[in-house]
Amino acid sequence: MAGNRWTAEKIIAEIRRLYEQGVDLSPTGIRKTHSALFSSARSKSHFGSWRAAIKKAGLDYSKIKRGEQVWSKEKIIRELVSAYERGEDLLSADFKQRHKKLYSAACAKRYFGSWRKAIEAAGLDYQKIRGQHFWSKEKIIQTIRELKRQGHPLNWSAINKDCPSLYRAARRKENFGSWKKALRAAGVDVALPAGGKQWTTKRIIEEIRRLHRMGEDLSQKAVMRKHGALLAAAKSVRYFGTWRAAVEAAGIDYNSVRRRRGRAAARERREKRALGGEQSP
Repeated sequence: MAGNRWTAEKIIAEIRRLYEQGVDLSPTGIRKTHSALFSSARSKSHFGSWRAAIKKAGLDYSKIKRGEQVWSKEKIIRELVSAYERGEDLLSADFKQRHKKLYSAACAKRYFGSWRKAIEAAGLDYQKIRGQHFWSKEKIIQTIRELKRQGHPLNWSAINKDCPSLYRAARRKENFGSWKKALRAAGVDVALPAGGKQWTTKRIIEEIRRLHRMGEDLSQKAVMRKHGALLAAAKSVRYFGTWRAAVEAAGIDYNSVRRRRGRAAARERREKRALGGEQSP
């Protein structure tokens, strides 16, 4: 926060960030490590006291005062060993998200400085864990087939959003080199239209126009859900680069199909209802 003027919002955000990292937020501890934050929070122009600032951040001051939230190297190691013995994947993004406080504390400079060093300090074989976590070709194929069985969209944009580690692993040179090749290896090809022919600029435009004539929702979100292969092809650098460019190339006003939000959407609904009322007998 150096060089920035403290505001109530910044103070609250910083308190929560430090709490997530397991920093000692007791008055004695924070005064030593973050004196500027402590002084600003206690100023009359902000909260008047550290207790009030802590409560405003949604934290239990009674626990903060006793330092119960403070991590230690020993506690981090115990948590890691326990999770490993439960069979959890310590390198997965899901684990790090579910155990955000543990992850943040372990990576903090005052403890281990990195997740790998924390794992090794716990006496665990990092390379072995990495090997178990590693995406092999077989694991990639199995995962793709399982996602297909579950009905999950398999176009690159959906996978990159929902399963980024799978997407990156599939595209590595030592695996398949591209998401498209990984799909083919798994016996799946979402890059092809229903007729089984390769996408072309002309075919993409024709498909967009066909859907438009049928009155389908051509907003990007709706197309991703129902016509993921079309969206993926249209947005590829090989063709149009963006969905907007593809829609406009099809001669359709993008603003007429773009999903409206908030006040704009509410206003359009009111206008449509008003027009409907005028046309009523």
